[in-house]
Amino acid sequence: MILLDTNVISELLRKEPEPAVLAWLDRQPDNDLYFCSVTKAELELGVAMLPDGRRKRQLAQAVTDALAEFEGRCLDYDCEATANYVAIASESRTHGRPMSVEDMLIAAIARTNECRLATRNTSDFDFLDSLEIENPWN
Repeated sequence: MILLDTNVISELLRKEPEPAVLAWLDRQPDNDLYFCSVTKAELELGVAMLPDGRRKRQLAQAVTDALAEFEGRCLDYDCEATANYVAIASESRTHGRPMSVEDMLIAAIARTNECRLATRNTSDFDFLDSLEIENPWN
């Protein structure tokens, strides 16, 4: 299983997504690709913060359409992920590597579900034990 970080889904919303990312996605079996509830929240918050208008409506529809492609493949933050969140927050502090709450939640979901994490920001996660990361841009 591969958990797509928010930046991977965001790339798909661009008018001209990076060809390397599209090629990487094409090489993965569709049923191995997942997103999570935190990514959904980040994307929807980004839309909600835009001023009302055509661009906001178009982006809202694009987010809805993109996430619909992953029907049945949304991983939630749950009680089991809480233990991993606490461990990740501790590792972050121990290594002197501050992380956003969203990144810690996404990493916890990935670790709980034994997913590889696909992200452009590999350096945000590379110090975490037992979390495999991959950069679709490379």
